Amino acid sequence: MEVLKERAKQYIKGKDVCVIATCSRNMPRASTVNYVSDGFTLYIVTSARSTKVRNIRENPNVSIAIDDQGKERLCLQAQGIATILSGREAEKARKFYCQFRDITKHKPELVDTMLRVELKEIMFSDYTTGELKVYKFRV
Repeated sequence: MEVLKERAKQYIKGKDVCVIATCSRNMPRASTVNYVSDGFTLYIVTSARSTKVRNIRENPNVSIAIDDQGKERLCLQAQGIATILSGREAEKARKFYCQFRDITKHKPELVDTMLRVELKEIMFSDYTTGELKVYKFRV
């Protein structure tokens, strides 16, 4: 299982775009976002006025999908808990994020909020051998 977890971790690290699904008042919302990862933790920069932030304030449970568009024939879906960071935690996360992605060209109001998503349950699908293999595990 540890080998599989490490493979999933490397898959997440090797990508930088995911879909995050949030929900508020029984209305789901999926958003494509850029992220950087630290193991099974994702950091996302967004706007404080975004629907995803409003939804997370009400319900921190999220779902994440990372897909390689059929190139490697791998994909990952996960459930996790999102936190809207503030203060020193947000500053530290922003510095970490900016080591990997340049956000200086974005309007400041579009990148004023840091989210941390801690993945809890993962489903990793592998079709690289021509036979679908699905692995599920808790982090």
